[in-house]
Amino acid sequence: MMCRERCVSLQPLSSFRVRGLYSPINLQWPDAHLNSSADYSVDFSSQLCCDETLSNAAFALSGATLGWSGKPTFSGGVASAWINWTATGQQAIQVTVLTTGGRSLSANVTINVLPEVALLPPASPAVAPNILTLPDGTPLTTDTGSDLLSQ
Repeated sequence: MMCRERCVSLQPLSSFRVRGLYSPINLQWPDAHLNSSADYSVDFSSQLCCDETLSNAAFALSGATLGWSGKPTFSGGVASAWINWTATGQQAIQVTVLTTGGRSLSANVTINVLPEVALLPPASPAVAPNILTLPDGTPLTTDTGSDLLSQ
């Protein structure tokens, strides 16, 4: 999955990697408007090792609600969620993922939500675009209740 405008990459500066130094990574999505919603992503690819991929994702946030029936999604090394902004000001979001190697990775992202209300707030899709569905929109699930994802 390619990183787009509302996708940030968890990538330290190359000068810090060469020297082996710790560099806090300040991730920030572009400004949004109150009551607007869209898909937002974090690319963990640079932190994955040895053919790892993401096996689960969670978004912890305040001042917003999750769309896609409250379920974030993931594909390869990118975790995504549909977020509806309900409060103004600087918002902090913690994105935590579990890898197929059993590791847990977290990233903190900020966004500035402007007080101007979105003129045409987009409707929140019922399911993420990479979830397989029947023609009537019903998501396909496994025997354990997990959504089937197209990769």
